[in-house]
Amino acid sequence: MRTKDELFQEALRHIAARRQRAVTEAERMRAAAYQIHPELREAEEARTQAGLALAMAAARGGDRESAARALEQAAANRDRVFAAAGYAPEDLEPHYTCPVCGDTGTINGARCQCVAEVARSLRRSEINAASPLALCGFDTFLLDRYPTEPDPELGGSPREYMGKVLAYARQYAEHFGPDSRGLMFIGSAGLGKTHLALAIADTVLSRGFDVLYASSAALAAQLGREHFDRDNEDPWLDACKEADLLILDDLGTEYISQLTISVLYELINTRMLCHRPTIYTSNIVDQSIFEARYTEKVSSRILGSCKVLKFFGEDQRLAKKRPAK
Repeated sequence: MRTKDELFQEALRHIAARRQRAVTEAERMRAAAYQIHPELREAEEARTQAGLALAMAAARGGDRESAARALEQAAANRDRVFAAAGYAPEDLEPHYTCPVCGDTGTINGARCQCVAEVARSLRRSEINAASPLALCGFDTFLLDRYPTEPDPELGGSPREYMGKVLAYARQYAEHFGPDSRGLMFIGSAGLGKTHLALAIADTVLSRGFDVLYASSAALAAQLGREHFDRDNEDPWLDACKEADLLILDDLGTEYISQLTISVLYELINTRMLCHRPTIYTSNIVDQSIFEARYTEKVSSRILGSCKVLKFFGEDQRLAKKRPAK
């Protein structure tokens, strides 16, 4: 898991690498073309020399008009020679992935938009490695797997209720920003909590925000290792603190210790103070059990900063095996 800065540095390395590939491929094509058509090299070199002569004339106060005419003639001759050989001059130039910055990552001294695009792609791959992000979208959250029979606690059907939850989650993702509240998805296993959290992550990521996903168990284990490794800093904790949106999945599955509670408190409190929303999912539906596990200090911050949405229905993994009603 990389911090924003580490992610952008990696994105810049990717962009530099693809620029080098473009340059290398152009050099290969140019060498092959020059070998078959030596006149191409001669015409190109003549144009280059004419360009240098114009620059020298401008720098030394020479006859710029004559030098400019010579360059124009050399360029026109180069184009004729290339056309006769079946080429356009740009055919032998590097073809960059980003035509705006030429795969340099900067334009007019500012970071090019392509860097953010590569960073998002890298983050998406990172999330995909830890979750089924590619499979979890709003369109694949299938309401027909939820029962139509009324639920006593709801006073209506889980399908109707979950349709409202789906609509809320979609709106949340489409309007996500620093002022968004956190979300807490609770309910029994297999009701689609992770699916909907990842669907939100996918949309928010596509809108240009930095999103991190971590299972609670994996995060607690990693933070524990980092805490006792004094030779290293806590890159996971730093990354989780600064992400625009953090998905903390399966809260309640991690090993609880005083260290876990301490680090969790630090993470949650920092994100609250910095107005960075978090989406939690948990199978714990009883608030008293939740408070007993995480202490009142931690649980109050989690629940107080979130809109709590309880999921109803039956295990989706079982519902997939039965035809829709």
